[in-house]
Amino acid sequence: MVSALFGLIVVAEVVLLALVITLRRRDPDWTLTLLVLVILALIYDNAIVALGSTLGFGDLLEALSLPRYVTHALLVPLLIMVAVGLGRRYGFFAGQVAPAVFGALTVALIALGAWADIVTLELEPTRYADTLRYTNAAANGPPIPAIIAILVMIGVGSALLARARWPWLLVGGVAMFAAAGAGASILWLSNLGELALILTVWLTASRPQPSRSLQPA
Repeated sequence: MVSALFGLIVVAEVVLLALVITLRRRDPDWTLTLLVLVILALIYDNAIVALGSTLGFGDLLEALSLPRYVTHALLVPLLIMVAVGLGRRYGFFAGQVAPAVFGALTVALIALGAWADIVTLELEPTRYADTLRYTNAAANGPPIPAIIAILVMIGVGSALLARARWPWLLVGGVAMFAAAGAGASILWLSNLGELALILTVWLTASRPQPSRSLQPA
């Protein structure tokens, strides 16, 4: 049953991917390009978990599980720059200083994630409900890069609510933060939180450009 839920999440994320790509064709923007990369990583992650019980433990599932951690480490921190890009659409982060600072933070978090989920990765078989997957036995503590990326998204979402009366990015960030916390004991909740966050990011990006009517902050 849980494997089927992950399959449904994959379907929903594929739909969102198509919507983001369509939006990017109408409005070419590096923010949307980064968002596409993040969604691709999430689709792969959920697809491998969904297929785990079908494939069973073994060399194939273990080999397919490695890219889950590689893409998560390298791509999930890009959500920080997605948040910055959305903020710029609404008149925030004018100039080059703020993007440069957040860019440096993103690079640092990618390096941290690469150490935790690539360099020191130790895959071990894990069962949850009817799912079979390989987890990182060397994981120590919470996923700091993902947490910081979510907090940046919440910060930008709060700014958009206060200044543009647009609540949905904040809603998605808070939902993701809460789901990630609960996901330690209920695996699928964090994945649903990711879906909710990406949905609200797409909603925010697809809203007509408001920055023209706002003075830069």
